Amino acid sequence: MIDFKQALERFYIQYRQELFTYALAILKCSTRAEDAVHDAFCRLIKRNNNPVELKPYVFRAVRNAAMDELRHNPAPAESNGYIFDCETSPREAADLNETSRKIATGLLTLTEDERETVVQHLYTGLTFREIAEIRETPLGTVTSWYQRGLKKLRERLEK
Repeated sequence: MIDFKQALERFYIQYRQELFTYALAILKCSTRAEDAVHDAFCRLIKRNNNPVELKPYVFRAVRNAAMDELRHNPAPAESNGYIFDCETSPREAADLNETSRKIATGLLTLTEDERETVVQHLYTGLTFREIAEIRETPLGTVTSWYQRGLKKLRERLEK
């Protein structure tokens, strides 16, 4: 049987990009997002719990760490205009296409709940049920946030 720390390590290896993207959607800053993921894993290792379902448990821990970061250090009023990490190498920056930029900019126009839900579902692969569990929100509310968020994104992209 795998112990909790080994399970966390395997989970991190498999989902590190999704966890970072999720934290980045909340914090809008790559450095703060990395810190939130790190803080969440430090807390999880100290607790040494063995939850029934690891995926919602870890994503909730990352969300809590990101929200704690926002409470302690509110985000600056201005962001760089993108929800995804744009601090890339020159080659990677050159490869960004116009659609990605429009989507990233469009995500920033959504409410926090809509943006977080869209990112959780599309970019981290969480199901609506898992998102509802992580956010401790009714399933119907989560699906409404998602549908409204996608509608707004579509309208923005069609302009």
